[in-house]
Amino acid sequence: MRFSISRSRESIRIWLFWSLGIYLVLESGPFLLATWILRKTARDLAGPYLAFAVPWAILAPLIWWLRRWEDEGASPKRVARGWGLGVALFGFAIGLAVFYSGVELRLMNTVDAVVSLVATTALSAPIFYFGMYHRALTVISSRTSGKLNGAHLK
Repeated sequence: MRFSISRSRESIRIWLFWSLGIYLVLESGPFLLATWILRKTARDLAGPYLAFAVPWAILAPLIWWLRRWEDEGASPKRVARGWGLGVALFGFAIGLAVFYSGVELRLMNTVDAVVSLVATTALSAPIFYFGMYHRALTVISSRTSGKLNGAHLK
């Protein structure tokens, strides 16, 4: 018997079902902790909870797509650029969720949140992009060379 999670590389629907489900379950712990610490109702925290769900909803299909692209034999540099852009976008979306939640929960001033988001994005996006680009290029190249060496030895 094969579980549907083992077929997640085959179908984006299965991948999204499992990855978003697991992510939202993992987010429920901090959500309950924030409810207790901030003394807010679940209704007050619903917007910030969903704001933190959006980045993974963006990154999960991108991960599936990049893995498929790699399996189809795309250039390692091209796939690494995709990983870099995806992680930079994920970092921006997380920053946006943090500052949105801060404003929504009245922990931050709106102007301060916007300025902080711009500064955070300007500083972190290149770090996320180039860090992930080099990491992905190393991993993808080693996988590709492993596949070539394995095929050569047979």
